[in-house]
Amino acid sequence: MKTLGKILLALVVLVGVVVLLVDLLTSSDRTTARDFVLLASTGEYVAARQLLHDELQTQFPLDRFEQVFADVKPYSDVSFSSVETSGSGTSMTGVATTDDDCSSKVSFEVLRDRIIAFNIAPLCRR
Repeated sequence: MKTLGKILLALVVLVGVVVLLVDLLTSSDRTTARDFVLLASTGEYVAARQLLHDELQTQFPLDRFEQVFADVKPYSDVSFSSVETSGSGTSMTGVATTDDDCSSKVSFEVLRDRIIAFNIAPLCRR
């Protein structure tokens, strides 16, 4: 029975270390995605666009960016329930919520601290 306890303890420690490593490795990417949602929804369009990959900025010019986010309610909380990382970047999904409890599903792909794909649906409109 002592051996089983030691094995279980070792597994718990191993899982904890893996979770901690994933959290540390994806911290910057989660911050990038979170900042994007907060900036875009509060009218800080230039700062939000700077978090996009250069090619995505080309495909999503400032005037179009402003049109999409112009009447969006400001999000106050962004949390990610699923985060996966690999050599090709970080993928994450979660929920963004406004102060009046409107929620949107958010999905991001981030590569080297730059957003290469995103989706916020449905946008919480004023």
